Order: sequence, then structure tokens, then C-alpha cells
Amino acid sequence: MATVNPGFFQSTLDRRLRTELMADKDVKWALQRVDKVTTGLGFTARRRLLSNALRLTRSMAPGVANALAACKEVLGYDKPVEVFVKPDPMINAAAVYNPPGNPIIVLSSRLIEVFTEAELRFVMGHELGHLTFEHFSIPMPATAIVEDAAGVIVPRHTALKLYMWCRAAEVSADRAGLLCGKDPEAAASGFFKLASGLSSGFVKPDLEAYARQVDSLVSAPSARAKPREDDDSLDCFSTHPFSPLRVRAVVAFSKSRKYRELTGLAASGEGLSDEEVDSIIERDFREMDPSYLEEKSPHAELLRRALFLGGLLVAHAHEGVSERELQALSALLGSEHVGAMPSVDAARRELKDVVARVRQDAPTLERARLLQHLTLVAAADGNVAEEEFTELQAMAEALSVPLSLVDETLRGAAHPLD
Repeated sequence: MATVNPGFFQSTLDRRLRTELMADKDVKWALQRVDKVTTGLGFTARRRLLSNALRLTRSMAPGVANALAACKEVLGYDKPVEVFVKPDPMINAAAVYNPPGNPIIVLSSRLIEVFTEAELRFVMGHELGHLTFEHFSIPMPATAIVEDAAGVIVPRHTALKLYMWCRAAEVSADRAGLLCGKDPEAAASGFFKLASGLSSGFVKPDLEAYARQVDSLVSAPSARAKPREDDDSLDCFSTHPFSPLRVRAVVAFSKSRKYRELTGLAASGEGLSDEEVDSIIERDFREMDPSYLEEKSPHAELLRRALFLGGLLVAHAHEGVSERELQALSALLGSEHVGAMPSVDAARRELKDVVARVRQDAPTLERARLLQHLTLVAAADGNVAEEEFTELQAMAEALSVPLSLVDETLRGAAHPLD
């Protein structure tokens, strides 16, 4: 396949949001601050890999080298790229921006063992797509959380846009992977192995069936115990779309007129238009919107009050409300919604009435998000104590949402490819 201009297949949402963000004065200042505090860290990352991982050469791994070369040719990427494999039982891959050194792609040993050649091309193309589109020019989540003497530089509404851009950037990178692999079924099986951990032939990957999982999606997974440094446990503050959303976006693009023309699969004019593909993606991405955290309505205010009161009770359950828990609550609600704190007894009495109204008026998705946001407050100080977990269980029951949502939100059942 000949070299493809990346601008031809970049996600419209990726392009639009990045243009807006790069022109934002707060983002500009945050980027200067990030550059100042991260200068030299690329050397540290590479040194760590040289110490704890294996740098692959063509003689060691010709299949990996061939996949990388094929992807570079398709995307027109002509800079050197190092590839490392690290010991890891999880299926994972990542691109590491390493200025002033060469970019790095890191593959887990499990991925190398279970991915086919076509699946590997999809993954390598995805990671190379991030480098091709220069997605690292806005480092995330660092840009959204970096501080100066006055506190966090980027306001909350801009931070939400930054995270939305990250998710749109993942769609662009997935398209790069699909064009490099030229095999939607390989993309399907790669996502399937990622989500399930299965690599045997007992369960057959089905791209469209997995994509339909979006229809029953109600919450995002994150981390139960102390979260990883780069984890984002709240969906609207997540750098990656839910895996089923990414799959549906890949399905839509694989049926598009543009993909079929670029890969020579069909004559010009056949397939979904760009507008149809964009509408599918933007509709699905609304599942990760902040909803009641930003809306101005009595219903949204009711949900915010439930979050405030429930957050205080969850945080207070173990050794009182910590500063980090209060900061997490303020970050979610905005400081204007975090006023004087009632006593625990008063908060519990008011919450009983508020939750009864929420249970009556709010659909399941909103109640599930509320429980997820409460979980984020509980986990703000690094882990969730048993007393806090008990409060979350009580909230799940009061909100009439499955208790499993607490564990899902805390456990981190899905790991992004990068």
C-alpha cells in the first residue's frame, strides 16, 4: 500500500479540538510549565527501559521489525524508532516520546507472545500514528493537572476539553493502525484479546458484536487499590475511550468510503461518508461527557447535591475528610458548589431525601455515574479503606444500581493499548 497522507484520515474531532486547545492561553502557559518540569525525563525513561526491558533488533525479532517498517512506509514516518519488550503478563503497548532522543515503542511480553502478525501491525500502526500526528505536543494528563504558584493552571472546562481531545486522538491512532494492518478482523481480534485476556481459539472474536457492547455500557473501569500514576479513574477525565467505543469507531471507519478508497477495496463513492462516520463517533463519545457536572438545571443541581453530600460521607468514613478528598470533590463539582460542610448526621439526613429523589428522577446511567464519581472521591488519597467501601456499597443500594459498579470502577478491568 502506498504512503497515505495522515491528514486524509485524521479524526475531525481530533483536528478541531487540538486547534482550539493550541490557541488557548491557559493551555499555552500550561505547556510551558510542563516543558520546564519534564525536561530531561526522556533520558530517564530510556535508561529505565535499558535497565529493565529488552531492546529488540531485526535479528532478534524480524517479525516486529517488518511490522514497524511496513507501518512507517504507509504513514510516511521516516524518523528512527526504537522498540523494547518488557516483561508484563498484561497485553499492552505504548509509544514513548523521548526528546532529544528517538521515539520508543514499548510492547509487553504477553502481547508479543499472543498477537498475530496482522494484529501486531495494527498495534504498531496505532503507536506510530500517535507519533505521526504529533499527539505528544500536548502531553496528557500533565497539561490538565500541572500547577504554578497560583494552583492548577488549566480551568476545569478546558481540562474536560483536553481529555476529550485525548480520546479523539486515540480514534485517529486506531485509524492509522487499521490502515497499516489493512485487516479489520485483526483489529477486532486485537481488541478482543486486550479486553478479555483470551488468546485461544475457544472464543471467536467478533468485531461488530463487541462494538454493540457500547449499547449496554454504563460505567468506566478504573483502579481499586492504589491507582497507577498514569491512571484516570473517571470517564470524563479519561485519556482513552472505553474499549467498545474504540471498536465501534474502528468498525465505522472500516466501512467508510475513505478507508475503502485508501486500501483499494472498493470503487470511489461506496461506503459511509465522513459526516456519517463522525456522527457515530461523536454520538458514542457523549457517553463519556461530564453531563450533570456541567449542566445548569434543577435536575443537575440535585445530582450535584447528592455528590456533595455523598462525597462528604464517603470521605469522612475513614479518619475524616482529607485535604486530597476535599480537593477531588472540588475538582468534580467546582468550588462554587462546595460550600459550608454540614455535620455528618445532618449530611446523612439530607442525603436520604436527596437520593430518594435521584432514584425516582434519574435514569440508570446518571445514577451509575454518580456512584462512579463518589468512588473517585474515596480513592483520592491513594486507596479505598474498608469503611469508605462500606459507604459506597450503601450508596449503590440506595441508588438502585448494581453493586458490581463499585468494583468495576475500582478494579480497572480494561487496559488501553497505549
